[in-house]
Amino acid sequence: MNQYCYVIMNNAGHSWLALGPGEPAEAKESNVPVLAQLLGDGWVPIRETPMGGGTSHLAHSLVLLERAPKPERATKPERPPKPERATKRRGKSR
Repeated sequence: MNQYCYVIMNNAGHSWLALGPGEPAEAKESNVPVLAQLLGDGWVPIRETPMGGGTSHLAHSLVLLERAPKPERATKPERPPKPERATKRRGKSR
């Protein structure tokens, strides 16, 4: 199943995750734009709202991103332990 997330971005180049109720606000508090990171991780924008700002000098847009689920890595089966070899004695046999 595909994954979805919303990002808010403004015309100054800042972007942050749109968080739901009860979620930590860590992403919004950091000054690192998350949109470029998400695009680099395989997220694709599928819908966005027009920029609007009312009386503010900043205009904001809401962007919906989608990502296909990452395939689960198949774990390699463990190799059985190697059988112990009998040690050969060098020299004269009795």
